[in-house]
Amino acid sequence: MKSNFQRRTVLKMTVGLAVAALPVMASAETVEERGQGDGLRVAYYNFAPFGYVNADGEVVGEQVEILRHVLGEMGLKVQSETATEWGNLIPGLKADRFDIVAAAMFVTPKRCDEVAFSEPTFGIQNTIIVPEGNPNGLASSYESIAESGKTLAAIAGTAQVDWAKSVGVEDANIMQVPDNPTGLAAVRAGRAAAFTIDAPGARIAVNSDGGEGFEMLEPFAEVGGRPASPHGAYAFRPDEAEFVKKFNETLSAFIGTPEHIAIMEAHGLQESELPARSTADLCEG
Repeated sequence: MKSNFQRRTVLKMTVGLAVAALPVMASAETVEERGQGDGLRVAYYNFAPFGYVNADGEVVGEQVEILRHVLGEMGLKVQSETATEWGNLIPGLKADRFDIVAAAMFVTPKRCDEVAFSEPTFGIQNTIIVPEGNPNGLASSYESIAESGKTLAAIAGTAQVDWAKSVGVEDANIMQVPDNPTGLAAVRAGRAAAFTIDAPGARIAVNSDGGEGFEMLEPFAEVGGRPASPHGAYAFRPDEAEFVKKFNETLSAFIGTPEHIAIMEAHGLQESELPARSTADLCEG
């Protein structure tokens, strides 16, 4: 009979051989591999002029159209384009429900801690929408809102909310709304004195069916004496840095070309709103 020691030795050798015989598991699929296979899952926020559904039911906009071009140049496919609530974009990306966020997300130091941004596709200014005639005599600045003590409507979770707070607009005086129509409705009903968004979005909002009776104040690029020109970019998971590097090479070659500017102008952006800062600079603040 074999001793306990012999039995234990045989058991260890058997287990060792079994483990060695197991196949090596493949590593998780990268974004690039997925793009070459089934295609990439893109999330966008339904907001003109960056990504929205037009009258024909097509997903169009500055961000989604530039993304299609860049991925096409890289030989990658898109599997899906999904409209998502703003607050679900980064959590969905981090949870691997999406591969790319194409929502004109502004590059900020706080967001740079959570995602890997591409280089920007635009650099725009902020503005304030008020009733025609500007009955409250507001200047084109968040400081003016703070001084007036009036209520400012802003889209929930956007950089405009943080900028307004940074110069003294009280939390109680910021009405966070889900979209442009709700912001305009709040001003029309007198629940807010003004509505703030980026300049391209404001141009579209004021010229839309629901924009009658409103005007857009002069765009501004500083808040509290500091640069506040939003630059929008695509967001990826932080572990996709190598892919982002390749993506940026193709994107940078496209930015500023006649084809790129044509996409911008088709959606209400102007050539003057080409990006002026790098992502590395924006992440520094």
